[in-house]
Amino acid sequence: MPYPKCKIYSDRSHYIAIPHTERPYKPRRKVREEEIVVGEQREQGEQESAMPQADIDTEEQAYKEQESAEIEQAVPETPHTSQKITTMECRMTRKQLFELLYAEGRWLKKRALRSMLVKGMKPYFPSEQAVRTYVESNLTRKQRNLVARRIRMSRKANLQTLNYFVTLTYNSAIHTEESFKKKLRTTLSHFADRKEWRYIGVWERSPQKKRLHFHGVFHIPEGTLSGEMEEVNSYSIATHQRQVTMQNSFFLKRFGRNDFEKITDENRIGDALSYLMKYIEKSGEKIVYSRGLPQFFISDVMDEDVACTMGEEQEKLVLHDDFGCRVDGEYMGKVCKDTIAKMPKAN
Repeated sequence: MPYPKCKIYSDRSHYIAIPHTERPYKPRRKVREEEIVVGEQREQGEQESAMPQADIDTEEQAYKEQESAEIEQAVPETPHTSQKITTMECRMTRKQLFELLYAEGRWLKKRALRSMLVKGMKPYFPSEQAVRTYVESNLTRKQRNLVARRIRMSRKANLQTLNYFVTLTYNSAIHTEESFKKKLRTTLSHFADRKEWRYIGVWERSPQKKRLHFHGVFHIPEGTLSGEMEEVNSYSIATHQRQVTMQNSFFLKRFGRNDFEKITDENRIGDALSYLMKYIEKSGEKIVYSRGLPQFFISDVMDEDVACTMGEEQEKLVLHDDFGCRVDGEYMGKVCKDTIAKMPKAN
């Protein structure tokens, strides 16, 4: 029997269809979490405030003066007090506290991260077993979410024709980090709307200098790249070798150093996606998508187009490489990039 309105995605080897079902969707009720008071006491002795100004840099001195002013307002000074104490408190849920601690310890190894989370959240649970159970369940949630992000990113990329791997580097002489991010996102968004660019990217900081970068895989249609391309010779600190990059004058003037690497091998796309996935796993950064990147296209599937079934319940259909695409029974052609472009899309 035919399978109408299947959601179809590519794993870069085969096209896989998910048959349409009429299962009613019932929104899950979110349980409102109880807020806890997270507080931290800080002490500042008079000897600390009497340090010579020459030994303290300007930024630290300004911070200490501001902190001292807040302390004096919070705790009136008495003649018998040699130390000033301030308590900083805020209200948040246990989940918000977990996310805060997780972000701070993201670069730790798994065992060290787990121990840090248990230690930080232990005061807000009745027993050690309760805090360990909570931490384990939330670590499982983070891992499950990461897998879902990885799958979503792969499916979006596999339906595109990606032809450039691009690196854009922050230049402090042109922008602040905030303006660099904002203007770059705006420029890429305009190119996506006006020139049909498509891209998947992530923000990154270099290991040594912590300089902000944007890495992405792009689909740039022929003749839509503004500016001129020029070959640049430079020295790579990472590989300690001479490297040749292609730099675009339009992005050089507006953002700074850039590298437009032409993708001529399909394996290079897989390497680029693996790099982006590895980074989002370590940093927790969000993936930046352009508009118009679906995970699926919708098509009717005939019995003769099904090669086999797969999945835990054999609910997915592996399709032949030359299966026919159909919309409401109307034949649109054999599967290819041009045919997929005419099909309805879904996420």
